[in-house]
Amino acid sequence: MEKVAEIESREIFDVIESTIGAFIPLLEERRAEIQEIPRKTFKYGPTDRHQLDVYYPIAPNPSGTTQILVWIYGGGFATGERQMKAPADLGYACVGAYFARRGFIVIIPDYRLSPETVFPGGAEDVRDSVLWAIKNPEHLTTSTTPNPDTKGIFLMGHSAGAVHAFTVLVLPETPESAIVRPSIAGAILCAGVQHYDGLGPDNLMLTCAVHYYAEGVEKNAPRELLRRASDATVAALPRTVLVVAEREPEWLLKVNDDFAEELEARTGVKPAKVVAKGHNHLSTNWALGTGQGETWAEDVIAWIKQDQ
Repeated sequence: MEKVAEIESREIFDVIESTIGAFIPLLEERRAEIQEIPRKTFKYGPTDRHQLDVYYPIAPNPSGTTQILVWIYGGGFATGERQMKAPADLGYACVGAYFARRGFIVIIPDYRLSPETVFPGGAEDVRDSVLWAIKNPEHLTTSTTPNPDTKGIFLMGHSAGAVHAFTVLVLPETPESAIVRPSIAGAILCAGVQHYDGLGPDNLMLTCAVHYYAEGVEKNAPRELLRRASDATVAALPRTVLVVAEREPEWLLKVNDDFAEELEARTGVKPAKVVAKGHNHLSTNWALGTGQGETWAEDVIAWIKQDQ
């Protein structure tokens, strides 16, 4: 985490290379621990992008029921893969292994990216990955996970992944979402760009959004979808926690504060908030499994467990 503190810029595209470079050697030291966690790959749709990895706990849950966490990576709607190439190949594996070691079945799907797809294609893929879990419990069942909880799934997304995750919850209902939404017990939205109001034309995240949303950036960003959602859709939203890094860009912190206000206004409930101390936009995920900077994830787990 010392190297993260040395990175002066907070802007997302400025910190990518230096942040990943700082954590690659730390993760390499834990390679055996990360790869000890069982992982299987399944296909949940028609294309090569419709694949997902399932990470399984080593030890059974004493309660006999295993919670499911579906984690959606970011990448500006245009990049990302669940299994990255060396030397960064432990990048998202560390996330799956971290939460699996703490008792969760973890699902990390790929999804279609722009320009291959446009809104709402990414969110539809995320929805379908959750639907796959609901319809295929036999692929989640092992000697350590005899009773996967497909009726209480937690949906967690980072950056663009957080945008897709919330979009799943507020798009007009389809036969698929009618199955998926009642099965989502909680939404964990990490540093998502939930609206684009006030972002200048030189903001690279806005540029990424334009490629995905085309002409619909303003009307189809999550905050606007929430504003237009029916009362029934809003009433059915799961409990939500917003996660931000302490060293996010100032504009992104404001976006998340704005979104929290809108959520409270529509639902009557103030969303929970977790601040990842010392982290930037990228480091939250890459720190998991290193033994450094993991407090934010433990706070999220505590939030998941609080009603049990």
